[in-house]
Amino acid sequence: MVMDRKSELLVRVYIVFFVFVVLAVVILSKVITISLFEGEKWRERGGRNVKWIEVNGERGNIYDSRGNLLATSLPYFDIYVDAVTISEDLFRNQLKALCDKLALMFGKTPDYWSSKLKDARKSKNRYLSIARNLSKEELETVKSFPIFREGRYKGGILYETHTSREKPYQELASRTIGLDRTNASKIGLEESFDKTLSGEKQRRLMQRYPGNQWLPIYDPAYADQKRGADIVTTLDMNYQDIVHHELLDVVRRYNAKAGTAILMEVKTGAIKAISNLGQASDGSYSEDYNYAIGRLSEPGSTFKLISAMAILESGEIDLDSRIALSGGKKKFYDRLMYDSDQHGKSVVSFKEAFEMSSNVGMATAAFSVFGQNRLEWIKFYESIQKMGAMESTAIEIHGEPDPFFKNPSHETADKASRWSGTTVPWMAHGYELQMTPLQILNVYNAVANNGAMMKPFIVNEIIEPGRKIRRVQPRIVKQKIADADVIVKAQQLLKAVAESGTAKKFEITNTSFAGKTGTTRINYWQTKDVKEYNASFAGYFPADDPKYSLIVVIYNPKGAYYGSQVAGPVFSQIAQRVSGMEERYLAQAEEKPKVAKAHSGYKPDYKQLLEFIGIDYSNNARSNWVEMSDRNDQMAFSSKRIKTTVVPDVYGMGVRDAVYVLESLGMKVKVHGMGRVYRQSIKPGTAIKEQEIIIYLQ
Repeated sequence: MVMDRKSELLVRVYIVFFVFVVLAVVILSKVITISLFEGEKWRERGGRNVKWIEVNGERGNIYDSRGNLLATSLPYFDIYVDAVTISEDLFRNQLKALCDKLALMFGKTPDYWSSKLKDARKSKNRYLSIARNLSKEELETVKSFPIFREGRYKGGILYETHTSREKPYQELASRTIGLDRTNASKIGLEESFDKTLSGEKQRRLMQRYPGNQWLPIYDPAYADQKRGADIVTTLDMNYQDIVHHELLDVVRRYNAKAGTAILMEVKTGAIKAISNLGQASDGSYSEDYNYAIGRLSEPGSTFKLISAMAILESGEIDLDSRIALSGGKKKFYDRLMYDSDQHGKSVVSFKEAFEMSSNVGMATAAFSVFGQNRLEWIKFYESIQKMGAMESTAIEIHGEPDPFFKNPSHETADKASRWSGTTVPWMAHGYELQMTPLQILNVYNAVANNGAMMKPFIVNEIIEPGRKIRRVQPRIVKQKIADADVIVKAQQLLKAVAESGTAKKFEITNTSFAGKTGTTRINYWQTKDVKEYNASFAGYFPADDPKYSLIVVIYNPKGAYYGSQVAGPVFSQIAQRVSGMEERYLAQAEEKPKVAKAHSGYKPDYKQLLEFIGIDYSNNARSNWVEMSDRNDQMAFSSKRIKTTVVPDVYGMGVRDAVYVLESLGMKVKVHGMGRVYRQSIKPGTAIKEQEIIIYLQ
């Protein structure tokens, strides 16, 4: 009997234990389900919650080589109201005054705003939208309104900060500068230097509001922004303006599909201007694609410089060697080749064939040296390869393809990539291969630079927070692309084109130049009623002491298509105007005392500049921020005191230094004009309250 009762109690204990275990398992599984799978749903239903969210710091600026601002981030604000937070007395007593202000600033009637706020309060709306995309100045105005002036916790005002990437020069070099897009791929320098510009991420405590909107639980103005580095490009916006508008004029005139132009510094490889214009469906033009860096095409006659150097390097043909032109028409195997001008000449020198841009002449010369068998084909290929023409330039901007060249050593089933007996003569005048405009220009730049090939680059300095500067130095990628005597002969050929060849009609009065015209038939293997062409010109100036190389390519122009008619005049206009700008720069540089009196900025930069140009200076300044003046025919530094609590005097500073100083003190900066600061919108010595300041430059 006792045993039965004991067994009964034991069974009951087991049952209770089993029930508790089952309940524990159910509760634990529910906790796991809610935490891992249903958390967002319940948090949304719960209304508010708080969490840390990772956000980017303020993005750095992009400048040209003269300190002009090319891209910057401007803050904008969306305003909301927590209609529940406002006390009953405050809401009743000041609602009318608030609605009058809202109506005056944002339109609608005071009754509209009154009804909207009352409905929000009645429905317990804690996230009523008031306005979007306000400037800092407009935000401060709204914060001063009745009720709102009581702040977030008494006045119910909420606001969310977002930034917009702005380009003060708009279309100028727009594709190269690029885009910083939140929900799409970045492009240009904004993409290539994204990590540099973005700065460090930071964690911010945010609160959820209805509609899955997250706002900081404290004033975003007090966030510890970890700013990205600034980038100083090699671009010169004065030159960029010239290149852009000369290119725009010609693509409009000839209703071209697109056009590109690149201006490069011969000795360094620095890109001083780059313009890319494509035609939209409505006929307008904009920077829609980076043709200069990303578009491969058959170069046509501008490639003849490379062919000519390979031929001269062989030693079998010289400038005065006689070349048969056959009247401008010749058959290679089963394919006929024509000169663009049916000149009727039978035999000319190699130099004359190049001057007149004879396709038959260049093809005949190349075929006689490299066209007989596979071993000779390989020599032709390797000679071009030795020049660096088969390599990409590795410029900083993403999207550059490798040049396309057929390889005689590779057997392939792909007809488009297969070497044949006609490849040498067709390659000799720029077909059956593809290069980008920048890749072509890089070879011309090397010829101008006496054979030294530079790496093209477009970023000159990276200025990190704390004023640490990383400078990009010019880099030689090939000490010589050909023997010295071949380079000299190549220079003679390009000069001959300018003096007596296809470019002799170009009008440039203030400088000399050398270069080569190019006319390329597009899809020449197809039978079409309407033929399409690309027109180009590549060269450098001045001819004897080159400073700049330049290429212009016009894609599918209408009404005219020869390089000498379409692209050449653009080259000549740019060379003329850039040379004129150079003369003005030199004249300004000679006015040293006059310019120096208006200068202030970062002392190490000025020391480096004065030492470079050989001007004596005295340095009694203890700080790194200085004013520079002329004392007894000597430059003198004096300390420029920058206080952290008051607006500094940035008169005489370049835009880069002025923006850096003001933004370091928490101010938002707008820039008007180019040059150096001559006026600022807020008087020096004014207490800093995170205002927006406008600086005027000239």
